[in-house]
Amino acid sequence: MSGYPPPQAAPAASAAGHAAAAGHAPAGTAQQLVVVSPNFCLPQQVTLVMQESLGAYRNDDFHICDASGTTFFLLKAAPYSVSGRRALLDAYGQPCIHMERKLTSLRGSWQLLRSRDGLQLAVVKPSLSSFTPTIKVMLNDGDDNPDFIIAGDFRAKSFAITQCRSNAVIGRVKKESSHASVNAFLMSQLVGAQKYFVSIEPGVDAAFVVALATLCDEIFHDQQR
Repeated sequence: MSGYPPPQAAPAASAAGHAAAAGHAPAGTAQQLVVVSPNFCLPQQVTLVMQESLGAYRNDDFHICDASGTTFFLLKAAPYSVSGRRALLDAYGQPCIHMERKLTSLRGSWQLLRSRDGLQLAVVKPSLSSFTPTIKVMLNDGDDNPDFIIAGDFRAKSFAITQCRSNAVIGRVKKESSHASVNAFLMSQLVGAQKYFVSIEPGVDAAFVVALATLCDEIFHDQQR
């Protein structure tokens, strides 16, 4: 696909950074939903394969690629980290998002930090004890109202990420996909490796959606321990 995997994200202008934090596209990037960088926004829908890395520590490392096997992201978990710190790397191995538990939170909240400067991008708060479990995502935009809601069957890895302002689904996660590659299927059969798929809508920040998808998996397992 043209223009992706993305180049290493370049520092954005301050105005663009404020627009991204608010969940709006900077000037000149109509129809984009930017949180991390516009470099990660594709003009067409894409389905990515999230494949557990064989031999990964606590099964927290993932290789994220498209159906042809082209690497988009890597997820690397820090071993023996109390906060569960992990990094999402771009296709060139450069960190773009860091994720870690908020140790002062009683609800098991996580925070997403922009790797290059440590800016908090969002807080992710689970509410999994109800009959309709949800995960709320609050961008760093000055209020506590959720900007995104994640809902579905977390155990079955079938859920959707919806933007509250527009009520539009920006990404979906499921265990099966018509876009799955033969290699991804065969690898998933080895040593119990996990594999699932995330579909990302056109113009949506793929790094942000992938980060949320990996956190949903971790949050669900946290609640089961």
